[in-house]
Amino acid sequence: MKPPRLTTRGRAFLAAGVVVVLGATLLGFPDVTRIGALLALLPLLAAASIWRRAPRLELRRTVVPAQLQRGDEGHVELALHNLGRHATLPHLALERLDPALGEPARFVLPRMVPGERRTVTYGVQARVRGTYRPGPLVLTLTDPFGMASSRVELRASGEVVVLPRIVALGGSGMRRQGGAGDWPVPHMVATQGEDDVSTRTYHHGDDLRRIHWPATAHRSELMVRQEEQPARRRAVLVLDSRRLHHRGSGEASSFEWAVSALASAAVHLAGRGYALHLVSTETVREGRAGAVLALGTVLRYLALALPEAADLGPVLRAARSLAAGVVVAVVSDGDPAAFHAYARARPAGTTGVMLVLDAPGFAGAVGDGGADRIADVARAAGWRTHVVTAGTDVAMAWRRATAARQVVR
Repeated sequence: MKPPRLTTRGRAFLAAGVVVVLGATLLGFPDVTRIGALLALLPLLAAASIWRRAPRLELRRTVVPAQLQRGDEGHVELALHNLGRHATLPHLALERLDPALGEPARFVLPRMVPGERRTVTYGVQARVRGTYRPGPLVLTLTDPFGMASSRVELRASGEVVVLPRIVALGGSGMRRQGGAGDWPVPHMVATQGEDDVSTRTYHHGDDLRRIHWPATAHRSELMVRQEEQPARRRAVLVLDSRRLHHRGSGEASSFEWAVSALASAAVHLAGRGYALHLVSTETVREGRAGAVLALGTVLRYLALALPEAADLGPVLRAARSLAAGVVVAVVSDGDPAAFHAYARARPAGTTGVMLVLDAPGFAGAVGDGGADRIADVARAAGWRTHVVTAGTDVAMAWRRATAARQVVR
């Protein structure tokens, strides 16, 4: 608890008392001096009275649900427990909130006897994706004369995760051209012994524990193991987060569309049994691009994703190194040359879906044809593509891209 503070009224009484005491002393009026001393003493006594009644409260904060989609509503439960030996006084309570979750919650916390527990609930609204920590809970107490006030801040863990907008994507759309059934699952194969495992060149983002030192010494470059793994359907999600190549602002920006599309694809593919890889600037930087991530982890990464002044090269190299049955890339139309090598490196037997954003259109401008050039290169390399313009529905773009004919390689 912070020390009590005098209110404006309390400071006025204190100043008036000091002036009266000084004036009465100089003029020789002892009775007036006593009145001035009383005026000065009253706010100090008020501050001391509320200082002695400082509450000892334990706070636990629960957010239900812990993850919200943009536009959803949730609620926060504040569980308070009086740990003191005395009853508390009624306090004005203020729960601070980020504006993205709504207005701060204000209520009166009534008197609580020793050992009493009380739960207060208030609502939050998910407006902007990201993570937010409600609080602290600020309790304010003012004496009956309004001359002093005290403030107690109660902190407790609690986090609200606002996910990107997730759209239901209809149909699997992952069928081989001219065949039936899902695409085959690539295998990473090893031979008999530790010294004979299949190896490949190290890529930025690979787990350092997979470095194969004998092969590294023989080749004079870092090599990593490709140990045999059980057959699993894998999907690689690629996010283009280059700040300079996205346009628009807020929820109508091309970057927000890309994040929403990848989140929708992640939910769609996870529901069909695919293990997920997320390849973005952040996962590459953290060395997790090559790791299989749970759906909740992928959505959390996307909830926190921000446009960055980053190079797309490491992201594309990390995505190219992963063996998967499905690759979904949402890219901007800036710098078409950067995608030539990546588009042409689609592994045989892999379903590639590339959504190309006509980014200038998200800012009301006319594009220079970069989106069409990227789509043409990707389409010629066997990808299923669709050029996305401002206002395009995610589900419609997905349906058109996955329904497109794919060249089998």
